[in-house]
Amino acid sequence: MVTTKSLSTLMLVSATLSLMFVTLASGGVVFAKQKFTASLSGSNEVPPVKINAGGEAKFTSVNNDTGLKYKVNVTGLSDATGAHIHTGKEGKNGAVVVDLLKNSKKNSVAAGMVIRGNITDSSLTGPMKGKTVADLISAMSSGDAYVNIHTPKHPKGEIRGQLESANSSSTMSNQTNVQVG
Repeated sequence: MVTTKSLSTLMLVSATLSLMFVTLASGGVVFAKQKFTASLSGSNEVPPVKINAGGEAKFTSVNNDTGLKYKVNVTGLSDATGAHIHTGKEGKNGAVVVDLLKNSKKNSVAAGMVIRGNITDSSLTGPMKGKTVADLISAMSSGDAYVNIHTPKHPKGEIRGQLESANSSSTMSNQTNVQVG
């Protein structure tokens, strides 16, 4: 005799197996997109720079953490000679690991500039050369990376911001989601 409890268990097992089959058939597990932001200002530079410029950088992981797309909005300056991701904790200077101006789209706007582009493994330089975007994402997740904008007036950096996770509190940096269908 089939009880309600055993019927419920059978349905749960069947649904789980179906989901596993669909997952395997569709290419496996897909990573949740990770998002990072940095608020850029002269006061974040080491040492601090007194300037009215500022900005915001946004990064989103793509293709199962094998790439990052980015957009950097800068206000108050349009003469950037460099835009980089550096390794380093807040308050510490570090090495350049990505050149954000190389192979990017840079547009001047009335109040500043916008830089857009994509980061792949081949974009990594310095101590990250030969590593993967997933390694960069790991550094960003642990607070070991910042964005820095350089100008002729401040060649070591005019505005800077530490990269922080912008994911919701329910999404962990290594969480995976199953894609169905």
